[in-house]
Amino acid sequence: MARFGGDEFVILLPDLAHEDDVLPVVERLLAQVAAPYHIDGNELRITASIGITLCDGGVERPMELIQQADLAMYKAKRQGRNTFQWYTRELNQKVSERVSLRNALQRAIEEQQFELYYQPQIHGPSGKVVGVEALVRWHHPERGFISPAAFIGLAEDTGQIIPISDWVLATACRDARDLNAIGMDDLTMAVNISPMQFQRPGFVRGVMQTVVESGLAPALLELELTEGVLMDSTERVIETLCLLREQGIRIAIDDFGTGFSSLGYLKYLPISKIKIDRAFIQDVVSDPRDAAIVRGIVSMAGELELDVVVEGIETEEQFRYLGDHHCETFQGYYFARPMPLEELLAFLEERRE
Repeated sequence: MARFGGDEFVILLPDLAHEDDVLPVVERLLAQVAAPYHIDGNELRITASIGITLCDGGVERPMELIQQADLAMYKAKRQGRNTFQWYTRELNQKVSERVSLRNALQRAIEEQQFELYYQPQIHGPSGKVVGVEALVRWHHPERGFISPAAFIGLAEDTGQIIPISDWVLATACRDARDLNAIGMDDLTMAVNISPMQFQRPGFVRGVMQTVVESGLAPALLELELTEGVLMDSTERVIETLCLLREQGIRIAIDDFGTGFSSLGYLKYLPISKIKIDRAFIQDVVSDPRDAAIVRGIVSMAGELELDVVVEGIETEEQFRYLGDHHCETFQGYYFARPMPLEELLAFLEERRE
């Protein structure tokens, strides 16, 4: 056994050559490490994440075994920690793809391969477009459009989300300024804020500098945050949100209902809007449980004087049902898919006619 560096250790089991022989050792290690430690009258607990690989005779360099175990260990961390994972060739393939994607993402940042699409938000009773949400798209020169689901998580892990988020915010603010300059009746621009971006020192100062440089009225910018962001260091979060609200910027909770936040915090958060996640909308007409959740959120929001946007509207049936249950603002494919700025301009002109 050796300390490889930091909090990482390497254990070599030369007499064990079968999976069934290794597992009892691994399980004992997990149990021993997880046992409580008593220091100065305090009970402390830590856990271990273990990666395992077997030497099948095909490894030319011993360091390759350590690299394989290391890959498996990080997979164990992603699985929630306090567990173990085996190295597989598929895992190695995924890591190689991840490294390749990370390098391509860096080139995309440097070469500005991103584009913003905008999805309208519709006021149901009047049919008026009251806002748009900015959604980033990556147009790879060889692979075409790459889904945000394929790179946003990676960008969060690598820190590349910061330059991407800065570009998104600046571009969305400029486009919102131009849209409102041509008479689009105080159209609100909604921009998603990543956890890393929100937690960065000087976040409020950076947002306000971007708004000022763009010439957009602060009241026309709406920052969307997930429940997970709001629940981390709550006092500091409330302070940050209050600073933004003092500057006139609106705050919305995105994907509401999918996290595990305490509803008690809602009365302290200086927010103006909640967005009901599409997960509750898909079966809202046929599933009484989804319907009950949506009605409950809408009722609660009304009592707290919060606006509500219902995401994921795909059918007229959903739209009619939710409209009958006091929902007024909608976003989804039923009204419009996300579109480039040029198409958005044409869409808005059509709605004005």
